[in-house]
Amino acid sequence: MFRPDSNRDRTDYSGILIPPDGYRLDRAVGTTYSLDLEALTAVAICLGLSEETDSKLMQNPIGMLNALQKVSDKIVLFCEAGQIKVPTKPTALSILLEKMVVEVALPKDRQLGRYPSFHPKTWVLAYVNADGDKKYRFVVMSRNLTFDRSWDISFVMDSSKNVKQKKKTQPICDFLDYLVTNVHNTSNNAGKKRNLIRGLCADIKDVSFSLDSKIFGEDFEVLPLGIGENAYQMQDDILFCTERGNANSTFNELVVMSPFLSESVIADFNLTDRALSDCKRTLITRRSELGKLKASDVDNFTIYALKDEIIDGEDEISDELADKKKQDIHAKIYLRRKYSDVDLYLGSMNASYSAINKNVEMMLWLGTKNMYLNGNKFLEDIFCGPAGDVKNPFEEVTVADAVLETESDNRDLLEQKIKELCRVKRQAVIQKDSENAGKYKIAVAFSGIESDSTITVSPFNSRQEQTLSEHIEFSELEILQLSEFYEITVRSGDDTIRRIIMIPTSGFPDDRESAAVNSVVKDRTSFVEYIAFALGDDYVASMLEGKQMGESGFFANSSDAMPALYEKMLKTSVEEPERIKDIGYVLKMVTDKDIIPDEFRELYETFCNTLKIRR
Repeated sequence: MFRPDSNRDRTDYSGILIPPDGYRLDRAVGTTYSLDLEALTAVAICLGLSEETDSKLMQNPIGMLNALQKVSDKIVLFCEAGQIKVPTKPTALSILLEKMVVEVALPKDRQLGRYPSFHPKTWVLAYVNADGDKKYRFVVMSRNLTFDRSWDISFVMDSSKNVKQKKKTQPICDFLDYLVTNVHNTSNNAGKKRNLIRGLCADIKDVSFSLDSKIFGEDFEVLPLGIGENAYQMQDDILFCTERGNANSTFNELVVMSPFLSESVIADFNLTDRALSDCKRTLITRRSELGKLKASDVDNFTIYALKDEIIDGEDEISDELADKKKQDIHAKIYLRRKYSDVDLYLGSMNASYSAINKNVEMMLWLGTKNMYLNGNKFLEDIFCGPAGDVKNPFEEVTVADAVLETESDNRDLLEQKIKELCRVKRQAVIQKDSENAGKYKIAVAFSGIESDSTITVSPFNSRQEQTLSEHIEFSELEILQLSEFYEITVRSGDDTIRRIIMIPTSGFPDDRESAAVNSVVKDRTSFVEYIAFALGDDYVASMLEGKQMGESGFFANSSDAMPALYEKMLKTSVEEPERIKDIGYVLKMVTDKDIIPDEFRELYETFCNTLKIRR
């Protein structure tokens, strides 16, 4: 179940999200702490085209456009404000991602003196087939929507008509209701986003999800934290309840896997009076976190961390890899055994005070018996055998083995500046640039702030950069540089942090999305490619993915391809009429008659009239 060396136990993001056979995405709501826009594009390809997230279609603009067109109005993705990564290769199609993304900026907590985090990593998905039958999926993860290579945990369960336990779905509905309150009126298409979430919530309120598990049966609970009055109070859970004399807080075995820690949380787990006979406690964390602990905080624990050769694995393999990344644990897992009862918790919550008491998080509880799962069995899995075996990717460590983070405290101050900026009221207005024909200017206002020379602001996909002040103006911008995404750069000494934030922006030209589409579908050949994707032509798609377009001759004379596409449209109109509707998008966006022949538009109109497709 937890073996990192087993293909059966390992999964990837695409395998989690891809629609079941015969189904397509109906709508989806996702959450993440940090967000990579390129990873979101990969998810769109997964959900729109049922392709792997590492598919070569990521490098194909036609495939990306087709996927984004299919799902951009069907997905709402929430993330922590100020935690959107700046894309390495921004494209014109990135503006289609604006429709999906909502930033969440939680207010400062007076007790903490800092901002809690919006930290859940979840998906609630609805799929539909040609007959209108729907299936639903609920996903809980520790993984952010990024290309990070750390070790994470994921959990997936699908709806089932064979069990009746819709009460267990209510916390998911409560979580969706909370997300609706975070779609503010300033958000792009706020009404549509709220309606999508409310519609999904209405759909699943009478749905039962099933584990279909021999180990856990149907013994599970969904635990959303930090969402207001309907939040689960994790601090009162038997895992953390440490009132003196509270018999519920005792255990025989405890395993805590958490990349980030608070001393107080681990010290509570370490209390002697929580131990039953032959008690065994294990902590798996990062070496960098050990410095937060005193030896007395963990004297009842055996502690493990990943071996250096695992963390630096790509450096060990090759010095020539261009995108080498370290890896460490990022999974959050808690296993507690008391006599024969075993409680397993997994999700986004670190073993830290803020995570347990202040953040918005999503956890899942699973119940089972000692005969199926316990601490020893879990450790044997995660260690790939006995603890002392050479295959074990972890090694025993002590507090004295702490490795200090190389990042300076200065970076924490820069992160704090970004958090504060994300909580300032801001807006932008686009106007035509009267001094430059065909260009635009943007006036950006940050209410009530003072100028800060350490922070600069730049429109997305533009090299223009202005120092942060209450009023900023950008001019001579192309239409494809107009976006709700703005790049923020914060500098101090040798440290620099670059992020994307969203600024509510008005005055977008009506043809902005059309301009983005025209930047991709720019000739007859690319139009034929798009139609091939829209019709689901596997042969054409495989050629595109194999980069054989120039050699195959299929697109060498696009007029020769038209009869074949007409035949494919006729077949598709009978088997999958929804795909015919998808073609209307590009016909609406591309108006150049040299690209789309009049006869094709007439044929499309005939199909729509015959099939009664709304356009």
